[in-house]
Amino acid sequence: MSLQLIDAIYNNLKADTELMAMLKLTPSSQTEEVTKRLTRGLEPEITISRDTIPHICMYVMPGRFATNPLVFEGKFCLDFYGKTAHEARLLFERSFKLLHDRRLIIQGFASYLCVLAYDSDFATGIQGAKGYKAIFDVDYIRMN
Repeated sequence: MSLQLIDAIYNNLKADTELMAMLKLTPSSQTEEVTKRLTRGLEPEITISRDTIPHICMYVMPGRFATNPLVFEGKFCLDFYGKTAHEARLLFERSFKLLHDRRLIIQGFASYLCVLAYDSDFATGIQGAKGYKAIFDVDYIRMN
């Protein structure tokens, strides 16, 4: 289920023309180019450096089953990398508009509303790169 959640987030972000322009892409960009800017998982396939940003990493965080064992109370995280703190924050703000108080839906997966739980800047340890982190709560029905 977590892979479907990440795919739903990825599709939602990739479909937005404004966010893709901020990543120096278009929604119709080749998959190879998109994967250099949008990473599904904690660790990107490329080395994040000043030359490979802006960049967004999306990954699942530990969650739990609700009182109803068919509902999973999940969390996912988005890490935004920019050349400046302002650029990273702008990526966050656009993603917030796309995800907060919205449902994530793809074939075979649908969530309840996503809600921002936490956001803050973070130290990247990469010269010339600044980071911003967002953690969202999202509940969804477990499929067997």
